[in-house]
Amino acid sequence: MLVTIQLKDFAGNALTNKNVFDFYITTDADGLLSSTVTSVALATHGIIETLVATKLYRLITEDNGIAAVTLTLAEATTRHLNVILPNGKVVTSKVITFTT
Repeated sequence: MLVTIQLKDFAGNALTNKNVFDFYITTDADGLLSSTVTSVALATHGIIETLVATKLYRLITEDNGIAAVTLTLAEATTRHLNVILPNGKVVTSKVITFTT
């Protein structure tokens, strides 16, 4: 599943520079029940680093504040992607549906 992340400032404007953030996957919309993924791969330019295998990752975006990753799970299910911002705030995505 290709997931594109666009970082924005406090006013909701798309960031236009490189940024770094951590992310993890959860089964719930509150971002509390962590889940593993089978694999995570960078789909565009930038850098991805695994911090905790199948659980926690760090991304450096492209110059336009965008990062795209491919997430793989072994089963058909739903998950949420949670971005940990530099100020510690966690932003949770809408539901992501995986198919087999």
